[in-house]
Amino acid sequence: MHALGNDFLVIGSVTQEIELRTDWIREAGDRHRGIGFDQLLQIKALQEECADFELVIYNNDGSSAQQCGNGTLCVARFVSEENLSANPTVTFKTLGGIVKATVLGADSDGNELARAELGIPTTDPDCVPFVAKSPQLEYVIDLNLDASRTISLIPVGMGNPHAVVLMKETCEFDFETVSNAIQAHDRFPESANVEFVELVDRNLIRLRVFERGVGETMACGTGACAAVTAARLAGHVEDRVAVQQVGGTVSVDWAGPGYPISLIASTARVFDGEIKLD
Repeated sequence: MHALGNDFLVIGSVTQEIELRTDWIREAGDRHRGIGFDQLLQIKALQEECADFELVIYNNDGSSAQQCGNGTLCVARFVSEENLSANPTVTFKTLGGIVKATVLGADSDGNELARAELGIPTTDPDCVPFVAKSPQLEYVIDLNLDASRTISLIPVGMGNPHAVVLMKETCEFDFETVSNAIQAHDRFPESANVEFVELVDRNLIRLRVFERGVGETMACGTGACAAVTAARLAGHVEDRVAVQQVGGTVSVDWAGPGYPISLIASTARVFDGEIKLD
């Protein structure tokens, strides 16, 4: 499945327990020798009242991920099409918290839309997590990448860590090198997904995302939400923002601090199949 080119291998293991090895995930995630995906999403039965299902998320390098916005949209559609729940709105327990998703139906172009509510964004350094050198008085942090380069960014927690760079123009510098330097910085103890945001107007931003364990992706749901959070806290956008990414445009709604954030985007089910796990 994919949402705006952010692609996933979805494994429904609600009726049986399936254990996935890290080396198998890497092999399946290889776009030349396996299936290929940005993340693998495993839907499990949950014997708890806090959510309908457990959603376990892996990057294509086999590492674990706490949260995945576009993936939540896709698994909501999967649950609906596989008749795994009679409820139009489904909740998932992830390492990043409880998320909620609803399949909305087809838009005017025939694309299947879904909405995901991804909890309350945070800039609390302990929750991002981000190592603050002093009490956080401002959202924007100047991060020294090396002896000659400093970059201003806003750390945002979306159940997973993000580093958001706000710009007035398109990204002209070495995107991958700077992203790797931010991800490897010791002030992001769990690394970070890095977003470079071009501020177009108060209802539109453009976004490039460099994800942990994946690299640059065509789209990222939590990245879009983190970008809107940072831009709104800095006073640049309104509470509803269109976020243009390489794979397409999502709509993000956020009323401000203390409120949950949500996104709407189209989803696609590309193919179904079987694969050996051994």
